[in-house]
Order: sequence, then C-alpha cells, then structure tokens
Amino acid sequence: MMPVRPNIAAIHAYKTPWAMLDRMEYLRLDLNENTQDLPECALERMVQFIRETGVGCYPDYRVANRQLASYCGVPAECLLVTNGSDQGIDIVLRAFLAPGDEMVIARPEFAMFGNSAALLDAKVVGVPYGEQFCFPYETFHEAVTPETRLIVIINPNNPTGTPVSLEYIEWFLLRFPNVPILVDEAYYEYTGISALGLLQKYDNVILLRTFSKAFAMAGLRLGYILARPGLITEFEKIRGPFAVNGVALAAAIAQVEHPEGMRAHVDEIMNRSKPFMRSFFEANGISFIEGAANFFLVSVPNVERMVDHLRSHKILVRTLHGPRLDGWIRMGLGSLQEMQRVSAAMLDL
Repeated sequence: MMPVRPNIAAIHAYKTPWAMLDRMEYLRLDLNENTQDLPECALERMVQFIRETGVGCYPDYRVANRQLASYCGVPAECLLVTNGSDQGIDIVLRAFLAPGDEMVIARPEFAMFGNSAALLDAKVVGVPYGEQFCFPYETFHEAVTPETRLIVIINPNNPTGTPVSLEYIEWFLLRFPNVPILVDEAYYEYTGISALGLLQKYDNVILLRTFSKAFAMAGLRLGYILARPGLITEFEKIRGPFAVNGVALAAAIAQVEHPEGMRAHVDEIMNRSKPFMRSFFEANGISFIEGAANFFLVSVPNVERMVDHLRSHKILVRTLHGPRLDGWIRMGLGSLQEMQRVSAAMLDL
C-alpha cells in the first residue's frame, strides 16, 4: 500500500457502533437524535424542490443564507452553511491550525475535534472535566499558552452534557482577544442558551450549530457557522462552493419558517421526558448525570448486560469508552411514551 502521512496513519477511523444493524427497527437513543419523523412542512418542501428545481444543478445558497440568518437574528454575511457540523469543525480547525499548533479543549469531548486536529498534525491540549463532569473553570484558562491557536468550548458538551456559563465564555473572550474561540452549540434548541449575543461585541468568537439534533435532519447533513463577516469569507474558501445539497437546504428553510413542530418536540423532551426519566432513576437508585441537553449519562453495575438487554427490547443506547467514561451509558431522550417504554424495559432486567 502506498504510504500516507504518519499523522493520518496514526488516526483511528470513526467506527459506527451499529455496523450491520438496521437502526430503523429500533428506538434510537444512542446518538442523541430526534426520534420523531421529519415535520410534514419539511417533507413537502423537499418534494417541491425536487419537482421544481431538481437535483441536476449545483445549489445556490443565497436564499438559504438569508432565511437561516433571519432565524438566528444575524445578517446573512455572518452565516455559512456546512455539510453537517462535522464539516464546520473541519473548516474552523483548518483555518487556524498548522502542524504543531495547539488547540485547547475540555475532555472528554466530541471525537471529531480530536480527529480533525490530528489530520492537521496539530496538538490537542485536553483539560479534564471535574467531578461529576463539571466544567474545569479553575484550570481551563491555565492551559492556554502563547502556542495556542484555537480554543474550543462545547456548550453543552457531548458526551457529558456539561454546560458552560455565558459569563465564563465572555470572560475568556476578553482574556484572550487574539485567540479565536469556537463555541459548539449543537444542542442550542434544547437549552435555549447561546453565545450569539457576544458576536456583536467580540470578533474572536465563532459559533457552530446543526440541524442534526432538534430538527431531525441528521441524515441530510446540514450545519452552519456563525462569525464576523471577515471570518465567514475566509471559511467559505475552505468549504468550497457546493458542499451542501439543495434538498437539505429546502427542508431547513421550511423548518425555520414553521418551527412549531421542532418547538413542540423540544418542549416534550425537556419538560416531560427528561423529568420523567430523572424521577425514574432516582426512585430506582440508578446513578445518572443529567447535563443540559437531551440525554443522560447512566451508570449501572453491568453496562454491557444492560445495553444488550435494551437491544433485545429494540432500544439502542450508547456505551461510552475512554478515561472516566467506562461504566457509563449515554441515553438520548425520545417522547414521553418512548421513555416509558425504556423505563419498563430497564425494570424487566
């Protein structure tokens, strides 16, 4: 085999945990997806787009940029659509990191940050989360050095659900005005908390969001970056002209024009399903960490046995691995009826 660069060869490819498994036969709580169907307005808009525009021409992002920017409350020139937030991560890291440069992030973190940094042969400075996976407020800033070229704050974090206060993020922006700070807000629709208000005050803040979670569009691969116009211009050079497909954009526009379906889903998850599971865990002596997003970390005596048991009930959850993560299950949240099904299955073990 022809050799590739050593840093590429050293990376472990991301392996999906459901190889050879038809996930559509299961209640999918393993990847924090929206378990409900795509809203009818989005389905109709996708069909309309295909019939009227087709897929034989390259996409035009101008309308989508205006509509998504309006949803966010920013000018269109402050937004760049991406092929999922994974591409957004790749774009931002490629914009700022050269071989040997440092990126500071709290750990454990979403795996794509480490993978993208490794592709660039950059150095990841990981600051461990505290007890109960609390954000390391006391030590995080100490990891920033003159070699730091990018700071990443995932709010709330995946896989731990850890929130980070907006006051701390703003303090960080003030303390390190010459270092870009990327705030990953993949779960913004669930938390309602965003650093977007800081975009008008600081030119070193960059936000990352996705349609994969609350909007139930994980398979369409659509995310976006929010930043000052000058940065968006530079990021666009890296993304390329046609990275995002028109069908995904049509579905996204429909949803931001008619967000009531997404909002009803979020309301059920955060105000019904989440309190129900919290009460269930407490009543049955099950250790858990709630976090700020649409999932729990759950600790049981025999993780693999529980995962296999739930799978036998056609329920998928995620086993976590790595420092301090062994022994934990990440369980996403579905509708209240779906979570009642999960609780019954857990008691049946």
